[in-house]
Amino acid sequence: MENKTQYQCELLKNRLVKRYKHLKKWAKRSNINCYRLYDKDIPEIPLAIDLYETETSMPGEIGNFYVQVALYKRPYEKSEEEETLWLNAIKNQISSSLSVPLGNIIIKTRLQQKGENQYEKLGNEKLEFIVKEHGLRFLVNLSDYIDTGLFFDHRPLRKKVQETCSKKSVLNLFCYTGAFSVYAASGKAKSVTSVDLSKKYLEWAKKNFKLNGYQDESKYQFVASDVKTFLLQDTNYYDIIVLDPPTFSNSKKTETTLDINRDWTELVDLCCKRLSENGILYFSTNSRKIHFEEEKLPLGFVSKDITDSTIPEDFRNMKIHQAWEIKAHGENSKNPDLETKKGFSEFSKNPQESKTEFRY
Repeated sequence: MENKTQYQCELLKNRLVKRYKHLKKWAKRSNINCYRLYDKDIPEIPLAIDLYETETSMPGEIGNFYVQVALYKRPYEKSEEEETLWLNAIKNQISSSLSVPLGNIIIKTRLQQKGENQYEKLGNEKLEFIVKEHGLRFLVNLSDYIDTGLFFDHRPLRKKVQETCSKKSVLNLFCYTGAFSVYAASGKAKSVTSVDLSKKYLEWAKKNFKLNGYQDESKYQFVASDVKTFLLQDTNYYDIIVLDPPTFSNSKKTETTLDINRDWTELVDLCCKRLSENGILYFSTNSRKIHFEEEKLPLGFVSKDITDSTIPEDFRNMKIHQAWEIKAHGENSKNPDLETKKGFSEFSKNPQESKTEFRY
């Protein structure tokens, strides 16, 4: 057992040193100081290892480094004592390989979770700090939850939204802590609406907006609502909609459950009805069981699989998510759900007039 652990530690060391040497140069060029170093690259080492560097206040200053290690559920049983000894050896190896203090390495167990459990609070300690991604600032929390507030795998899609949203209205559904929304604001979007059922995460999103200097309440809306309810009641049209739902949710705040494998067609249909002329829906999911078929899209809409272009440099796992670009058919097409061109033009003149208010 001891020899096997030592062997695995040596394998991990070689992989970490190699990946860090490559990724730190890429991260510096991209003004990114938090990224994934390892994700189950070696089958017998079922870990996800993420590196975080705290924001620095002076040019050239080196921030503090933290490492989050998520242990995936093993397909076989391992005694608690064996797992503890193994994790301690792994933690020591990470500390040595990356020159990170042991106290700055946080280990979590990532189970197959359902519903709000994926965001359940882990403890009362606080380890919060600011990181940068493409120069934008985000608050992360490494102590309280399994997920830290920033999903690295959607970095390229966030960048795509940023680069294409100038003077456009953006709707971010299941917004979590608002990373897509911050990118849209930085891309000079005309308006950004962020929708999430959790008031806690909407407050976190507001903090991220404030960190980046975006506080215009007439342009940036935060809506506490079930997404389906919002889409059924809202009367606005949006140029860009981001739909990145959890795979499964059974929140106590609603009477219904969300199963994206079952419900994706309904959600996509509702989003398509809220797209403006030539509007684009970005639909993404972490589910590997989803059966996405273009034939199930609303009449007049087509899709393009953009998954490959949305997997970031730091992810070796090309199946981390799937993503599609969905829009009405034709280069200059109109949304089939827009009743008349005249009605659309009148709305475009003042998009706030028909804004449905959901804020609690």
